[in-house]
Amino acid sequence: MDHVSPLIVYVTSHGFGHLNRTVAVLNQVPPQVPITIKCDPSLFDHWGERLHRHASFKAYVSDAGALNPPGDSSKTDGPGSIARAMAIHEDAMLLIDEEVAFLKGAGAVLVDAPPLPLLAAKRAGVPGFLLGNFTWAEIYAPHAKKLGEDEIAFVHSLNDCYSQATAVFRTEPALAMTHIGPIENVGMVVTPGRDRRAELRALFQISKNDKIVYFYIGRYGQANLPWKRLGKFAGVHFVGFHPPAGGPLANFHVVPPQEWTGADLAASADVMVAKAGYGTACEAMVSGTPFVYPPRTGFAEHRALDRALRAWGGGVPATAREFAELQLETLLDRAFRLKPGPPPFDSHGAKIVAERLTVICNNNSSVHN
Repeated sequence: MDHVSPLIVYVTSHGFGHLNRTVAVLNQVPPQVPITIKCDPSLFDHWGERLHRHASFKAYVSDAGALNPPGDSSKTDGPGSIARAMAIHEDAMLLIDEEVAFLKGAGAVLVDAPPLPLLAAKRAGVPGFLLGNFTWAEIYAPHAKKLGEDEIAFVHSLNDCYSQATAVFRTEPALAMTHIGPIENVGMVVTPGRDRRAELRALFQISKNDKIVYFYIGRYGQANLPWKRLGKFAGVHFVGFHPPAGGPLANFHVVPPQEWTGADLAASADVMVAKAGYGTACEAMVSGTPFVYPPRTGFAEHRALDRALRAWGGGVPATAREFAELQLETLLDRAFRLKPGPPPFDSHGAKIVAERLTVICNNNSSVHN
């Protein structure tokens, strides 16, 4: 390849699941394809922990994701989410001509899942692709209906941006993603982890008879949980990336994210306890690790994830009270006994998307020369 047109990638600042999903694709794009990633600068270091190839980074924010009420990451603040999203979208629209100019000469645009870059790609004459299992329009729509005409109009404007996509790489488990297309179903987009449980047992002196639980419920708003309850679980060791907010526990161990991934911990544990996001759900299913998760209210994606986890046979839904009080004994006992089958979806989506984008960037190089 003498010259290949660059791939420009936009990733939302809402959570690490989008970053992890996109990085699964980018790690399979050949190094000859130049990549520029545009996202919130606060994510730059996290890309460095996961991305195994070179990429350039530029600061860019045009979407806002969803807000949680203070201290409760299981619920969505609908009015707050839409208000913030509307303000950020309006500011970004003022600069869309600059974004269009930046994209001139690109081979392709990949978006997970900000809508505005798809409009910019269309105006720049560059193929734009949405990678995702939902749109922010679908997330905001039920909240907008309760708020008023301005909010409903905003949701329609987001759908208009999404409709500019050349194609949608629909990743399972997914929402309907109607009113946009064409849809290309690619299955799960996930990086399988490595089974490193022998390392965990040696590192933290965990007996071969004790169970290992990967525990991850986010890093914010968890101070009020009764963390000391976890220390009372005999024969169970919890492993995660963040120490308990209530202070150290003899059976809770922290690993550095620079050396471990969530996928590695999922593949190395007997059970996962986490919020059901796209990344955690797919990592559980692809590794065959039973998954205990709480309800999430006001976030439409949860319905699709919950259905997939139950159908797979390894999902163990908790009640809001059980999770808030860390009443996990019965849930863990049930999960330890489960033997879930293979994932309900094909897990090679990252390879499919990477190959498609590589071909497009190669073909478009002759157009721009």
